[in-house]
Amino acid sequence: MLQIKNIKKDYLVGEQTFSALKGINLSFRKQEFVSILGQSGSGKTTLLNIIGGLDRYTSGDLVIDDVSTKNYKDKDWDAYRNHRIGFVFQNYNLIPHLDVLSNVELAQTLSGVTKEERQRRAREVLVRVGLEEHLHKRPNQLSGGQQQRVSIARALVNNPSIILADEPTGALDSETSVDIMNLLTEISKDKLIIMVTHNGELAKQYSNRIVTLKDGLVTSDSNPYEVKEKNDLKESFDKSSMSFFTAMRLSFKNLLTKKFRTLITAFAGSIGIIGVALVLSLQYGFTAYLDDMEQGTFAGLPIQINRSFIDINAFLSSGGPNTEVDVVEGGIEGYEPKELEFIKENTITQNYIDYLNDSDIVSLGYGSIVYNYGIKPKRLNVVNGTLIEDTNDHVKQSTFPASFFEEYFDIVSGSLYQDDLYEAVLIVDKTNRVPNSLLKFLGLIDENTPEGTVIPFDEIIGKEFKIFGNNLYYNDPVTEGGQFTKKSNNDLLALYNTTNDEIVTVKITGILKTNSQFISTSEQIAYSTAVKTKVLSMNINSRVVEAQRLSETSVVQGVIFYETPMSKYTKDDLLDELGGMSVPTSILIYPKNFDSKEHILDVLDKYNELNPEEQIGYSDNVAAAVSMIKDVMTAISAVLIAFSAISLVVSSVMIGIITYTSVLERTKEIGVLRSIGARKKDISRVFNAESILIGLIAGLLGVVITYGLVPIINIILENQTGSSNVAQLYIVHAAFLILISVFLTFIAGLIPSKIAARKDPVVALRTE
Repeated sequence: MLQIKNIKKDYLVGEQTFSALKGINLSFRKQEFVSILGQSGSGKTTLLNIIGGLDRYTSGDLVIDDVSTKNYKDKDWDAYRNHRIGFVFQNYNLIPHLDVLSNVELAQTLSGVTKEERQRRAREVLVRVGLEEHLHKRPNQLSGGQQQRVSIARALVNNPSIILADEPTGALDSETSVDIMNLLTEISKDKLIIMVTHNGELAKQYSNRIVTLKDGLVTSDSNPYEVKEKNDLKESFDKSSMSFFTAMRLSFKNLLTKKFRTLITAFAGSIGIIGVALVLSLQYGFTAYLDDMEQGTFAGLPIQINRSFIDINAFLSSGGPNTEVDVVEGGIEGYEPKELEFIKENTITQNYIDYLNDSDIVSLGYGSIVYNYGIKPKRLNVVNGTLIEDTNDHVKQSTFPASFFEEYFDIVSGSLYQDDLYEAVLIVDKTNRVPNSLLKFLGLIDENTPEGTVIPFDEIIGKEFKIFGNNLYYNDPVTEGGQFTKKSNNDLLALYNTTNDEIVTVKITGILKTNSQFISTSEQIAYSTAVKTKVLSMNINSRVVEAQRLSETSVVQGVIFYETPMSKYTKDDLLDELGGMSVPTSILIYPKNFDSKEHILDVLDKYNELNPEEQIGYSDNVAAAVSMIKDVMTAISAVLIAFSAISLVVSSVMIGIITYTSVLERTKEIGVLRSIGARKKDISRVFNAESILIGLIAGLLGVVITYGLVPIINIILENQTGSSNVAQLYIVHAAFLILISVFLTFIAGLIPSKIAARKDPVVALRTE
């Protein structure tokens, strides 16, 4: 069954070689109780370790059932120990964080036995050794004799053919020693037991064969056995393997015995997770908030089409204005401002206006189009016999479609104008206020009216004023090439009540107030299409307009052209105010919602595709601003995450150190696992599992703490900014961070786990 052929074992001590075994030749029967006697240093424990596959012989051969082990690899020795060998140690070598039943089951987990079968076998052998009432006790709750019985039960549970006992009674009293020896004697009836002992009396009393070693050689054998013929039947056994679940269970139970240290370690590891999680919750929460604002609240902001505009996207993508330049020495140097590169000009044509009007933007309800004309109507009124002119320079004429008012305004009083009549509506702010100058123009207040006087709505409805055309408003030049001058108030007053095609009488039919926070219009009076058309027709070919078209200087007295980097007033601007332009100066398109906005942008882009030579640019300032804020948030978040990542790496290194400490603490457990057949990779798996568990706990703890902090942060942000629920940690981010934590701790634990796997099982078993 078992043959030792000329086994030698040498150790390198410093630069010298020490021979522990000098050529051992022994053969063993399948059933016998063999005691190996000898003084300390005689080689008996070394021989036992070689028989058990814990140590390797230098030369010779160990033959098992006629099979040489010379070509055995690590996995073969592991399987051999698991299936053929059972170890009984002097110091029991039980795993302290497992109960009795789990200690005995452990060897079977390497054999692939099912849980139910493992427990059945473990209970049977524990009953056999008399421990049926102590199944769920921990080793430290048992006496020395009971612990040795557990050790024997563990050796028997896989039904091995060989039991190796190293001083099994060395740590027991005499009475308990007798009980253990009786138990081993009974076992030897159907198994080979090889026991190493110093106690010759005990060996003579219970063994049926005594082998004595001295200085690494056999000096006597009381019952030698010679193998006379070979057995052609070669027994094979399955390879041992520990499942990841078993490794996880071992590590988890070990961590439970060190709850405080585990929690402190996990908390330290969670700090980096908390930092990254908070940054992500703020970044993505704020991004989601901006997206919601852009798609919801901000969706009503208009898309602007102006004669000149700044290409915001190009400006931002270029990196902004000139910031890094070399200092010019000894003089000055000119440069072209970088900002000028991004100022674009649009030529709004009637063709473009027709394209917008023919599109489905308005017809299908995607939005409303407001055309802003540069015309400055000459609004006049007579109050108590005195001519009053509205000279508000900020008031221009715009065309508001009915759908625009229906969507964005509420009627405070009266009704909306009829588009084919000379009518208008008064627009008040959210507090029902308008400038005093407008109320004075309408004759509703004067200089003596007390401040804060409230004008009833019905006094405003029905009020009328008149708009004069240019030909009636201006005096022609006295000389050729001279300037047009405004007629005197007396002349205009004399014309006020006359019937003239150059005069339009406008009636106020209603009072409106915006219901949107994003509608900001300088117009206090909005006109019907009929008024707009009439004013344009009166002025488009007026004498002052015709003269201005032919002149590069101002033909209106008191008006001067200028152009600076910050502002300008040019010939075109004056023509706009005089009504000399038939196309609007700017266009505002108000989307109904975010989806409508996307469709409108597609319509605008389609025009540019169809007319490559007449590109019309537009400004979507909301999208540009949101994009810029997101970019800034991303940059800030990247920096904060980098700092948090440093703490993650530091905590991972710390966990690696903790894992290495665990390796040192569990060195004896490593030896026990190797003795019952655990492979190196199984040992590595145990400590990898421990690292993973710590990483998992750290990740979960970090995520839970973050979810606890998020409401507090939101309360602070709401108090500071008025925005609620900005910080949001998404489930997918939480799961990702947990995985990151597990991954980093796994990486950090790789080196300690490899160190554990490479430990010599013989040395590990000797470690206290």
